[in-house]
Amino acid sequence: MSRLDAGGRVLLAVAGHDPSYVFADGRGDGAGVDADREAAGHFGVATLSVVTAWTEQEAGRVLELGPVEPVVWLREALGLVTELRDSLGALKFGLLPSERAVRCASQLVREARKLLPELPVVVDPVLGASGGEPFLDAAGRAALVDDLMGQGIVLTPNRPEAAQLAGLELGSAPGELARRLFQMLEGRNERQRGLVLKGGHGAEDPVRDVIVDAAGRASVHEHPRLVGASLHGSGCRHASAVAANLALGRTLEEAAGLAGEWVASLVR
Repeated sequence: MSRLDAGGRVLLAVAGHDPSYVFADGRGDGAGVDADREAAGHFGVATLSVVTAWTEQEAGRVLELGPVEPVVWLREALGLVTELRDSLGALKFGLLPSERAVRCASQLVREARKLLPELPVVVDPVLGASGGEPFLDAAGRAALVDDLMGQGIVLTPNRPEAAQLAGLELGSAPGELARRLFQMLEGRNERQRGLVLKGGHGAEDPVRDVIVDAAGRASVHEHPRLVGASLHGSGCRHASAVAANLALGRTLEEAAGLAGEWVASLVR
């Protein structure tokens, strides 16, 4: 771990590690903390990473999941929050592979907000791998809803994740999903809450991301569907791009729009 110049904004990314990530010619393919670093770096924000799980992956499938003991990565993350308090611009969570990991994430948010009450916190609810392998069981999902989502966070689910968390049908209208999830975000630090419901699943064209800010104002960001194109780790990149732009002081609508455009450009 190296110390950073406190003059710039820093993103603290707490997520899993994907060994299949490759980076070449300024663009990467893969998920996890390396994708987080790529996304934040594109917007000029430095990243420090704390790994919650080591994975073995191949051809987009997760073969093995090796969780890091939550109290171990929590201790590391708390130390970084203290060290970076003058430059920390945002906190982003990706893969949290157990109920205990989710509870530790909530504790990290509470402790970080004691030092930085207005700190943006982005949570990408990684419920399962793109290949279908589950990451978070029922107890973990319950902790996510009952604890972490009450901490004043920006939640960035895709449509299947949103439906699962909201307890609604997968085919539910995006507006209905967004309304339900935003109600579930009520709690402490309501000035920091928000929702970015990512489109792209299904056959919609154009792809629509639904954004709801802390005041409940909804907006839609859309871009054309790219048939046959895909990018492993697009969700990681999108969430970290949102976090990086929030760290730079942009509004949630601005951050989500920039994130969506950038990810779409990578897919193109």
